[in-house]
This record gives sequence, C-alpha cells and structure tokens, in this order.
Amino acid sequence: MGVSDLHCHLLPEIDDGYVSVEQFSRMLNLYAESGITTIAFTPHIYNPYVTTDVAKLRSTYQWAKELASSLGLVTYLGSELYVGEQDELKSLPIAARYALVEFGLSLPPPRLFERLSGLQKQSLTPILAHVERYRWLDPKSPLLVQLKQMGCLLQSNVEAVENGDALPYLRHDLIDIIATDNHGDETLPVRLVQTLSDWPQVAQRMENLW
Repeated sequence: MGVSDLHCHLLPEIDDGYVSVEQFSRMLNLYAESGITTIAFTPHIYNPYVTTDVAKLRSTYQWAKELASSLGLVTYLGSELYVGEQDELKSLPIAARYALVEFGLSLPPPRLFERLSGLQKQSLTPILAHVERYRWLDPKSPLLVQLKQMGCLLQSNVEAVENGDALPYLRHDLIDIIATDNHGDETLPVRLVQTLSDWPQVAQRMENLW
C-alpha cells in the first residue's frame, strides 16, 4: 500500500491545523511527490484545548478526498480522540479499524484499560498517538507492557524521531507507526519517507496494518 501518514491535521479550517484551502492543495501535491500513497486525516475530537468544527467535518473531508483521489492518493477520515473524563469513548475510526487516541501529558486518565477495552469491544484497535510525550510512560514501565499486551499500537511523530525523544521506544522495538502529526509543515511529507527508510522495521509494520 506504499507509505502512509496516519496522523495529521490538514483538513482546512476544521481544528488546529493551520492550513488554508490553497495550502491544502499544495500540501497534497507534496505528499504525492514524496511517494506517500495514503493519508488519514485525524482532526481532534473531545480535546478540551482545541475547537473542532464538527459540522463541516464530513463535507470538508469529501472535498479533500476528491482532490486527493485526483492525485492518486488514498484517504481516510479518522480522528484523534482525547481520552479525558468522558464515560464512553467514541471515535471516528481510521478505515473502520483503528482508533487514534491521545491523553493528558502528566497523568494517565482514569480507568484507562477499561476504556480502551471499550474501544476494542467496538472491534477497534487503539493507536496511542505520539507516545513519547507522556511523562507517565516510558519503554520499561509496567503500564506500557500492559498496553502492548492488550494489543494497543504505539505511534511516534517524525519530529520526535529526529530530535531523539522517540529513540528509547524505537531502540526497544516498541513503535508500530511513525506519522507526521502535520499541522501545516510542508517539509514533513519527505521527512516521513526518510524516517521510515531509516527504520524499515516500522515501515514493514505499517504495511502490515492493511
């Protein structure tokens, strides 16, 4: 299926991706030119710090999908689900299979395993977004071992691989996905391709997701 970007905020005027309609078209061309074949758009939902224009989400995605298709790009509408205090987790899953989830940086949310299990009961596999950010996790923590044992996938950002924040996870062979978390940086598509060429075992895992 080629190279995939499974975490980005590029849909124009939807959440905290600062991309105009004109910039979006240019960005898609850069993705296609870099060799990326698949993009999952993952706007924030339930994030207390980000306002997402949910009313325009599907119509904007449909427009984006058609534009991307004209460039030979496969797209999915997903979401980055903030796990906070809500009783039930509801996600826009990527390809009806994967729920990208994020957490507060300092402490794990209450009933973490129970709530992630709720996503699994919906036949969804949780993907932990930018795992290197959470101060309550590290590659050797029992909590992380449990998350992996229950079937959660771990995602790191390109920038975190480049600056070294994700290297402890990569060196322990824990990362399943590298993605851009792109909010409008036109250099990120080619950097994603380069990063995955540097970590071929992650690239292979991403191929196997489909």
